[in-house]
Amino acid sequence: MTHFLQRYMKHIIAILIAVMLAAQIPVVKELLARGVATLYVAAKYPGQTVTFEHFEYEPHFGDYIISFAAQKRDVLHLTLGPKILPIFVKYDPWNQPMSD
Repeated sequence: MTHFLQRYMKHIIAILIAVMLAAQIPVVKELLARGVATLYVAAKYPGQTVTFEHFEYEPHFGDYIISFAAQKRDVLHLTLGPKILPIFVKYDPWNQPMSD
């Protein structure tokens, strides 16, 4: 390991554990999921103007659903998971192949 990693490894691990624990608070979890979804939409669809509409946990699927309203397209409903730390976009309906 490099000297930098050896020196700061305990601090990095402590920070990661603190973030994981803080993400278990519902308000922090919602803010984290909204931030991830906003970054995803901004990176994936830079020409679209979207606004946040709704955030909810869907117990049937075990995922979070975040809805955005768009001007040029329909409403965008993203599915984020896992339940513990919702940082992965599992389903994006706008990112589907075109059908014949």
